[in-house]
Amino acid sequence: MAQNEIEEMLDHLRRIKSEGNDSVKINRIEKLEMVLKYHHVLLPDSLVKLTKKAKWIVKMVQWVFDGIPNECKTNLNLERLESHLLEFFEGKTSLSYNYELNDFDLSKYMDCLGKNLNDVLMFLLERVKSDPPEENLTIHLFIKQLKIVQKKMRFLSYLYVTEINGYVNHEKMECLETRIQFMANSVGQLCLVVADFVDDTDEYDIFNKPPYLLCLIVLVELEMKKILLSELKASTFTQSRTFKGRKLPKGFSHHLHSLLMYLRNKKLENFPNNIFAQNIDVAIEFLLVFLDADVSNHVIDDNWLNEVLLKVGAIVGDVLYVIQKLLPSSITNDDTSKVSLCSIQILEKTKNLKAQVETYYKSLKFTPSQFPTFGGLSFLDSILRKLNEMSKSKSGLDFLMKPFLCNLEKEMSPLTSILQKELSSLSSIFRDVAKVHHELEIPKDLQRRTINLAYEAEVAIDSILSQYNALLHIFCSLPTILKEIKQINAEVTEMWSVKVALKAHNVVGPSKHLPTRHRNPVSDEEIVGFEIATEKLIQYLTRGTSELDVISIVGMGGQGKTTCARKLYNNDIIVSQFDVRAWCIVSQTYNRRELLQDIFSQVTGSKDKGDKDDVLADMLRKHLIGKRYLIVLDDMWDGMSWDDLRLSFPDNGNRSRIVITTRLEKVGVEVKYHTDPYYLPFLTTEESFQLLQRKVFQPEGCPPELQNASLAVAKRCKGLPLVVVLVAGIIKKRKLEESWWNEVKDALFDYLDRESEEYGLATMQLSFDNLPDYLKPCLLYMGMFPEDSRIPVSKLISLWIAEDFVENIETAEGYLMDLISSNVLMVSRRRYNGRVKYCQVHDVVLHFCLAKSKEENFMLAVKGHYIQFQPLDLKGSRVRFSFSEEHSKVTSLGSKTRKPFHQHLRSLLTTNKGNSVPLRQVSELRLLKVLDLSSHFVDYLSSATLKPLIHMKYLAVSSYEFDFHPESHLPHLETLIVKNNVNVVLLPVSFCEMEKLRHVEIADAKFDFEEYKDGSSQLENLRILRHVRFPIEEVDRVDVLLRRFPNLQQLHVDIWNNAAPFCLTYENLTQLQILRLSFRCNGQVFGLQLPSNLKKLVLTKIPIESGIPFIAGLPSLEYLQLRSPYFARSQKWCLGGIMFQKLKFLKLVLLGISRWDASEESFPLLETLVIKGCYKLKEIPISFAEIPTLKQIKLIECNESLENSAVRIAEEVEAIEGCDRINLITIKDWSTRNIGWL
Repeated sequence: MAQNEIEEMLDHLRRIKSEGNDSVKINRIEKLEMVLKYHHVLLPDSLVKLTKKAKWIVKMVQWVFDGIPNECKTNLNLERLESHLLEFFEGKTSLSYNYELNDFDLSKYMDCLGKNLNDVLMFLLERVKSDPPEENLTIHLFIKQLKIVQKKMRFLSYLYVTEINGYVNHEKMECLETRIQFMANSVGQLCLVVADFVDDTDEYDIFNKPPYLLCLIVLVELEMKKILLSELKASTFTQSRTFKGRKLPKGFSHHLHSLLMYLRNKKLENFPNNIFAQNIDVAIEFLLVFLDADVSNHVIDDNWLNEVLLKVGAIVGDVLYVIQKLLPSSITNDDTSKVSLCSIQILEKTKNLKAQVETYYKSLKFTPSQFPTFGGLSFLDSILRKLNEMSKSKSGLDFLMKPFLCNLEKEMSPLTSILQKELSSLSSIFRDVAKVHHELEIPKDLQRRTINLAYEAEVAIDSILSQYNALLHIFCSLPTILKEIKQINAEVTEMWSVKVALKAHNVVGPSKHLPTRHRNPVSDEEIVGFEIATEKLIQYLTRGTSELDVISIVGMGGQGKTTCARKLYNNDIIVSQFDVRAWCIVSQTYNRRELLQDIFSQVTGSKDKGDKDDVLADMLRKHLIGKRYLIVLDDMWDGMSWDDLRLSFPDNGNRSRIVITTRLEKVGVEVKYHTDPYYLPFLTTEESFQLLQRKVFQPEGCPPELQNASLAVAKRCKGLPLVVVLVAGIIKKRKLEESWWNEVKDALFDYLDRESEEYGLATMQLSFDNLPDYLKPCLLYMGMFPEDSRIPVSKLISLWIAEDFVENIETAEGYLMDLISSNVLMVSRRRYNGRVKYCQVHDVVLHFCLAKSKEENFMLAVKGHYIQFQPLDLKGSRVRFSFSEEHSKVTSLGSKTRKPFHQHLRSLLTTNKGNSVPLRQVSELRLLKVLDLSSHFVDYLSSATLKPLIHMKYLAVSSYEFDFHPESHLPHLETLIVKNNVNVVLLPVSFCEMEKLRHVEIADAKFDFEEYKDGSSQLENLRILRHVRFPIEEVDRVDVLLRRFPNLQQLHVDIWNNAAPFCLTYENLTQLQILRLSFRCNGQVFGLQLPSNLKKLVLTKIPIESGIPFIAGLPSLEYLQLRSPYFARSQKWCLGGIMFQKLKFLKLVLLGISRWDASEESFPLLETLVIKGCYKLKEIPISFAEIPTLKQIKLIECNESLENSAVRIAEEVEAIEGCDRINLITIKDWSTRNIGWL
């Protein structure tokens, strides 16, 4: 009955489809057809899913019939449709898979599944028939693969029916039939998913199914081949190409691994752990370790790989038979004999396979990759820390401790122990060598080789820990690495001991060869700009103290320090001011004698007579006594050179001056007498424009039609005179062609490389060479950020730590300041307390970093269409992928076939917005330490997807929906940033097991308080926790929760929902320094118990009147920001006698008050006042003029009356003190402002 009514309904739906033009209804009808027609057999779990959808089908049919004239409607009783559907579906399961299926049923079952598969193919072909193949490549490939599956299934079904079934003893066929049934079951599942979309399977799983089915087909073929060769030798099919030297399908090892994982989980869930099951466990664990890698890309001999994988496939098929057939049967019939025999056979086969794999891997030749050696000693420190941690904890080697694999752990542990000892010895010697500089040298090649091998060792160890090619690294790469390191250690130790013994008898003086200096392309006649700088520097030289003074000009390479100094040196005022002048170039490698000779000859007009250094220095000093002199020491790189010269410059009390140019801030500080270092500014756009015109057109001037193009090029030079001059030299060749100007502007550094590489790169190379070894990777890492990026310092430091460039935040901050002091890194924005908040690099520095990184294999910048973003094909250890609208013309990707020991990707950052990210590919990059995909959103992401990335230290993602999986993983994660736009992210109690977490920032994160009640695990390393959401009813439990994070220094909390008055208690967070509280409720705060160490407090929408006394009482508070505070009683804010004792920075945003009463005693140490969007507020209390520490008032989008009151305060201060101490800043439109205090 049900079948007839369903068929009648389907006929009627088809008529509606053929007569209608509603595309939505047509799509719904086609889907109903797929659900109800294209199923000749259903599986048990399919029945469950479709039964649940019966109500949905009824609603869809009603929707299709809605709006159709009554005469067109069917007589089908829709109220009974649900029961008809259940009867219909149950009838389709009569041939469904079960363990007692007889031979006839299996043949019929295969035939029905073949029809299902054929109908699905017809449906898919109908859907894409009008689409060109290039528009639906994935679906067309899917269809092609399904056709292959269909063809192979037909052949196997035919072979089973005609050649095997009935000709072989039933017991000998059990294993084959189990494989056939499992394969058929998987085909049926795919048909259901494709046809009905009942399952919530994502596209990747669907389109990846055909290769998996081909893997199952291979298992069936292997067993058929075994039966044919042993039982049916006379069959003509024994010679079939199917069973001869066949090539395995793509991804065979991967799909075998997936099948084994499924079987292992099924066994664990359903069967007891007896001795037979344990044998199966042992085999599965070894096979998983072997398969848990992309072995096809790592083993040279394809024939060997094919042979081994066929053996693995045969064992996996046997495991499938035991778990699917024998174990259920043994439980039902209490028959364990078959299970025992099969488990012993499987274990024996696995042992033989292991021996074969071990022998082969040990025969392979290991060839090291080429790793960068910058920061080598720092890297040695990091890997020694890792080895030390491994020696104390075996947690990462748990999988090697399992039965049958424990001998691998015995091989692994001595290797890592000896490696730690050898590297520690070498590191100690290399540091001793560095301390004595050139006096005792160890060939740099040995140090480079050591560092390179240390990188290889880290890759090998991390691969083993992540079970990625573990056997290959244990048996091949790691022993070879260790052997080479031991050889180097013996060689270096012997060399060092000999040289130390000879040190007292034979010390060779340092080489004093001056570096080759390139002519400065900015000549005196073409000097443009520096007018303000020159004027200020002339004042330093001619006024101020009468004592000897040193004026240092500090700036980056190519910024014009020498040019500015030359302009100063030749200025008429300066020439007339000083009795004698001298100019000399110091450089990185200087010779004291030559410098003294140079200055002496300029001062006296004669050459020295070959006197000793000290005699010459004294002669120079005596000659300068009584004279007013100016000495310019150009290009100084360290304070030692100043120490070698300063005693020759007497203080005559007549305003003699020394001018020093340097790239290094610390040099300027070291040589200071009275005047602070002068930091040379960049050229303005107008000055760059003038210099460019003068260099290109000289006397004739720039034609009007090229003014805009010339200005655009000038802006592109970012105020660096060196770039302006070099670009001018390129443009002069075709200076009258506007298209040429635009072409050079768009590819500026490409042209500079070709035309002026010698001078341009050499300028930056000098700065780079001068950096300590440990700072070089930190600078080159700036290439991981796009041009013109304002880089958050907190992010940069977290990345440096994750990359193992530096161990902790304190050291990293020191590195940052060293780079800024060296003028290779620029401060973009500072915090209220002067600390750097954002930094950036000039384009010249960025270009150098990219070029040097590519040359040294340090990192790679790739730009391409999102379709080209295939993480598994990226080459290099660090990659920055910038999404663009166009396909990349330059191939920056690796080949599809990698070398046996290729350099693995450790860091991946994306920039710009892309359409999609292949997260499953990313999850296969087992060695990733850094992953930043936050440049664009993905629809859904679960932390479980990234579970294989056990070495991850830094993770930043953006997702519309993020699921924090309750299972603990990512054990080394230190920084977790999740930008989440839709759902609240529930943090399970396992969050507290990620013990290395230091910085957590998850939009709308919420804790499950019920889970957190039990247990005592703490995140002692957690310092920053942002965007946590607390409902008001849980506020009283916040303190209990936060005890799990005892060392928090920064906390950002959102308080939600309406409630009665409440008290916030955070005093147990004794380390807390920064707190942001956002109130999304109307409840009254009757108490704020905050830690006494709190320095920065940001409050949003707080009922302010009740909270201010608590806030003012904080003894360490320096920064207070009030955003949209709530004044319940009036529009007046009266502080009365309340005093903020140490407050330096006060920011008021969107205050609804019209009057503010406060005295100078309210804020005795205030330095900065910022008011934004306080439209009703009329004036700042005039008493602020009496705050002696006040330096700045900034008004943003405020009314004229408030601005006038600020002007009055500044004028009163100037009238009283005679100086403009108050820096008054007024901004009308905040949207146009790109900097400011936060």
